[in-house]
Amino acid sequence: MKNSLQRFLMWFACLLGAAGGMVLLAAPFYSAVQTDLTAQAREETVVSNGVAHYLSEIARKSVAQTVWDDAVAHLDVKFDPEWAHQHIGIYFAQTEGLDAALVLDRDDAPVYAMRAGRAEDPGAARTLAEASAALVRAVRAEEERRGPLREALLRGDTRMRPVLASHVATLDGEPYAIAASLVQPAFGAVMPATSRSAIVVTAKRLDGDFVRALSEKFLLADAELVQGLADAPQGRARALLRHDRQSVSATLLWTPAKPGAEFLNKTLPPTLMLLGSLAGLAAILYRRGKLATQNLISSEARASHLAYHDTLTGLPNRAMLSENLARSIAELQRDGRPFAVLCVDLDHFKEVNDAFGHLAGDELIRAVARCIQTACRDSDLVARLGGDEFAIIQAGAGADCAGALAGRIVSVLSQPIELQVGRVFIGASIGVTLVAEGDDTPQECLRRADLALYRAKAGGRGRFVFFEEEMDATVKTRAALQSDLREALARGELELHYQPQLDGRNEIVGLEALVRWNHKTRGSVSPSAFVPIAEETGLIEALGMFTLRRAFEDSKNFPGVKIAVNVSAAQLRRKDFADQLQALVEECAVSPENFELEITEGLLLGDDPHTHEALQRLRSLGFTIALDDFGTGYSSLSYLQRYPIDKIKIDRSFIARLGAEPRADAVVTAMVRLARALGLSVIAEGVETEAQRLSLTVAGCPDVQGFLTGRPMRAEAAAVLLAEAEAPLRATG
Repeated sequence: MKNSLQRFLMWFACLLGAAGGMVLLAAPFYSAVQTDLTAQAREETVVSNGVAHYLSEIARKSVAQTVWDDAVAHLDVKFDPEWAHQHIGIYFAQTEGLDAALVLDRDDAPVYAMRAGRAEDPGAARTLAEASAALVRAVRAEEERRGPLREALLRGDTRMRPVLASHVATLDGEPYAIAASLVQPAFGAVMPATSRSAIVVTAKRLDGDFVRALSEKFLLADAELVQGLADAPQGRARALLRHDRQSVSATLLWTPAKPGAEFLNKTLPPTLMLLGSLAGLAAILYRRGKLATQNLISSEARASHLAYHDTLTGLPNRAMLSENLARSIAELQRDGRPFAVLCVDLDHFKEVNDAFGHLAGDELIRAVARCIQTACRDSDLVARLGGDEFAIIQAGAGADCAGALAGRIVSVLSQPIELQVGRVFIGASIGVTLVAEGDDTPQECLRRADLALYRAKAGGRGRFVFFEEEMDATVKTRAALQSDLREALARGELELHYQPQLDGRNEIVGLEALVRWNHKTRGSVSPSAFVPIAEETGLIEALGMFTLRRAFEDSKNFPGVKIAVNVSAAQLRRKDFADQLQALVEECAVSPENFELEITEGLLLGDDPHTHEALQRLRSLGFTIALDDFGTGYSSLSYLQRYPIDKIKIDRSFIARLGAEPRADAVVTAMVRLARALGLSVIAEGVETEAQRLSLTVAGCPDVQGFLTGRPMRAEAAAVLLAEAEAPLRATG
């Protein structure tokens, strides 16, 4: 009985020991597997964020060449293929290491293409054009939301920011990082010809160099890039390079770090040898586990630092800035502690970068980062947004504190900075916004600081400006006008006024139809305010057809007088516009010979065959074609000869200078002689004095229009005026 109990106890002890040993052996294996899985998941997250940032940096390489006044002049206003090759093709290939580039005009038609540093037929770049089509649509949508640049610059309520979109797509069986960037001015010296500007598309092949760069940056082992969506084999990690939310263009695979497996390899032999010494083994496991954990934490910290910091300056990047802005807003909601956001932009960085090269530019950025950090407190967050833009979150700051910091930075950066290439002067402009309400978002904080920064630059640079609510007033007013204009068109609340046109005998030879809007609460709204809104929102076609229909109907009260009506570029570019106009003529039972369609010079740019065909068709129907505001745009003799123009209308800006500037009379005389030489009629608008009219008569232009001939009047008043003008003639007859 005793032996049986002893054997039982012995076997029980053996089983207990074996179970304990199995648990002791299984625990490290389980711990190693879980550690490796956790480390892999974190590594995949960090690498995915890093890849996204890396691709974003590739996409932003095009900004330096597209947000540039020269780019607007040579790619949009008048396309220059040689300039495009030098500053787009060669620059992107040799300086930025891009593999392909494509320039699209305002109608998204390819006009220049580069591949492997050599120019090629734009029509042959169909693959790149198709792969970037979604990006181009996204850029156009953002361009439309932003609105025309000219009005934005005049009212000074926004800042030129890059408009670009990017994704990863497959070209010729290989993954490429593709970006589309809108061509727009940096300072407004040159403006796009229309509300749509050119677009530059760039592509960089994600090849072995791309994989090696990622491997070096994130310490990846056995990294490879495979086409499309791929599952990670056992023991491999992956990061997806997405084309969009639904599809994946390529998958980055690598062998992740295995701290658990390394730990197990180091601890298993001692564990087997010291199985009997549980206490000693526990101490070894504790020490080894602590070391492995510290290594894992250190590795994760390094990777996290790379994903949330700028590689050039070591400052926090935009991602970390957004997170800290969200945290500051949360603290404001909880504790009521306000803060300030400052956006800093270097005034002359591009000049230094262009003059001395990118190495000097990088050195300058690092020097500026140190200067800004020196001016800030330890509690302030300084981040680099990209290029020559920085942002600061100043905790617990009011207006005085934020103004003092902005003043210090402006003062410091106004001093010369020593670089290896020598001493340079840059200066900086700063926009400041105070955040004292917790319902703001990080994006709204940056937007307001950006608006203030733009106002600082517009005010002369080298200064700081606080955000004020009035900076948003124009934007809100335009939004309200857009809604009201849509309703006014639907309700037929707009009306036409008519301004007389006189010949040399003071007889009325024509009337110009001018649209007017008497707003129910704002009163009279100028066409210069609502016509651009109509163009931006797609209402211009409805407004144009309203004007034509009303002019056709009113013309029945103006027998024997030609009516001039403005036609927008959007209307004329419609393929069915001539058919619409012919149908409207038949519906209203009027004669096209009684109407003159006025177009602007900008419509003739680009020598568009469709525009030429549409004008020929309208002329064949009997309409007279007049070129409005002649001399203010890209006046060209070739346009006047090539297009079916019957008449030019000298712009009021030239008339206003008659008698005031010595050369004004000679310029107007030259215009008139040019028109006569081409067999065109001439009329001058904006004539306000008898002296101006006399100068025009001497120059050979007796037909005039302006306040001297009569102010715009309602149709009823115009009919009375015509009747009074005809009465003496009937009496004489």
